[in-house]
Amino acid sequence: MKLLGATVLVLAIFIGSLYSGALVSTGVFSMLDQFEGSRGYFMKGLFPAMHADTAWGFTEDQIPDLEGTTVVVTGANSGLGFWSARHLAAKKATVVLTCRDTKRCEQAVAKIRESIGPEINPSLIPMKLDLASFSSIRAFANAFKNKFTRLDSMILNAGVMVPPFSKTAEGLELQIGTNHFGHFLLTTLLLPMMENSTHNTAAIDDGETTLLSTGGWGGLGGGGPRTIVAVSSAAHFDSYPEGIRSFEEMNDQTSYNRQKAYGQSKLANVLFAQELAERVKEKNILVNAIHPGGVDTELGRYIIELLKDFFGETVSSFVEEHLAPRGGRGLWYPRDASLTQLYAAVSPKLRSQRISGKYYHPIARLTEPDPHCQNKTLQKMLWDMSERVTGYN
Repeated sequence: MKLLGATVLVLAIFIGSLYSGALVSTGVFSMLDQFEGSRGYFMKGLFPAMHADTAWGFTEDQIPDLEGTTVVVTGANSGLGFWSARHLAAKKATVVLTCRDTKRCEQAVAKIRESIGPEINPSLIPMKLDLASFSSIRAFANAFKNKFTRLDSMILNAGVMVPPFSKTAEGLELQIGTNHFGHFLLTTLLLPMMENSTHNTAAIDDGETTLLSTGGWGGLGGGGPRTIVAVSSAAHFDSYPEGIRSFEEMNDQTSYNRQKAYGQSKLANVLFAQELAERVKEKNILVNAIHPGGVDTELGRYIIELLKDFFGETVSSFVEEHLAPRGGRGLWYPRDASLTQLYAAVSPKLRSQRISGKYYHPIARLTEPDPHCQNKTLQKMLWDMSERVTGYN
């Protein structure tokens, strides 16, 4: 009990110093921001305090006019996905919000409409998509193709983080199954639409009328490059030792480590982005991966469970009550953290310079990924495995 009380006291002092700005003024967080561990700069931009001395690489006012463009955002009912959709809609993009729960998706649409106001009349389309089910992914892809004739960007944002061992509808370990294989199948099914979206017009069938609009992209025109963003994590620096396990091992419950499995799924996001960038470099499509930082979202709900298992109820409750909800001091606000994935999706700079196959930390700072990402054999092995698992080749 004494150790538990001391832990809570240390946490209280740390959080109090963080909130007051005392720790930031010492420069310790700037040092952590530039700390290079054995795997790389995994601490870079992790929390707002670490970004205090560095200008953001992208800001809300740098999002261009997106009228006439169509963007798919997965996991858009809350957190980073919600704010990505909100920012895009405010700049007149047609945003397709995908969610597992249709009701929550519709609630997100209503909330975004209310926050933007009637002046813009944002185009927001809620659609059901469960990335833990290949049949749901295929159904969504078919519905999307029937509704739209162009696709300008995909933000692969949805994910699960450190849950107890569980499986997808196809029997895949849930984290790699959802975070990687689900997004792999979704992307490959919609990729032909991106390759063909080089015209200046987009047809949007709302069930009653068909609307025709011209492409925007901040002056680059409808023929500019399309974009795909894989939302990864600094957790990819902490995968299993081999990086990506064999198919049998990654689905083996007896050797499952929820943190390492999450890291593996996030490493898969980066490897997928790199391989896809190579495959589409002549097709006017840019592909990049990003780490949004430590963000105050629903994704962290299982972290509290881990803290409870490790430190007990008192410490986990203290962290949940006093640290987790304090975006901007402890964690990033999702409104701000979403700017890194928006940079990779719509930044005029990234698109004009045709930057592809890269990895970014908050806020929109180019960063070298884990050394496993230099392994082209691992990269191609994952791609071949993904084609076999999803049945797409």
